[in-house]
Amino acid sequence: MDVRILKTQHGRIIRLASALGGTAAIMKTSDDAIRARELMRALNTALTEHLAIEDGELYPVLMRSQDHSVRNLAQHYVEDMGALSGVWAHYFEEWSQARILRDRERFASVTKGLIGALAHRVAREEDTLYPTMEAADALAVVPKRDGRPTS
Repeated sequence: MDVRILKTQHGRIIRLASALGGTAAIMKTSDDAIRARELMRALNTALTEHLAIEDGELYPVLMRSQDHSVRNLAQHYVEDMGALSGVWAHYFEEWSQARILRDRERFASVTKGLIGALAHRVAREEDTLYPTMEAADALAVVPKRDGRPTS
């Protein structure tokens, strides 16, 4: 699997998350709350698309690896993302435009924490998960004769 599309999506996710964090930090008006919800919807779409590719293509390949450590790594990422996805879903549902306006400081604080968690996850995927996938792809394309790699 070519992870370039996932890396491109990461760039979009980080840009949207940063914009949301900036908006949350300066929240003053109903227009700011409208903008925050727009960014939340765009980020939700970007995350959903990204997770669909990871869940449908990336993790299944890694889970079929002959290498036990690769399978364990993939399982860890699946479980970890499940937890983060749940936090995101709760955040997205809880913070309506009206709620944002009622509790601007709490919204800014919660948003900052969630964006930090997303950024950390993206960095870990870029540093560990995607290189593992690229290595697995490299091994998969080695031509074989009689079940043995050719030289």
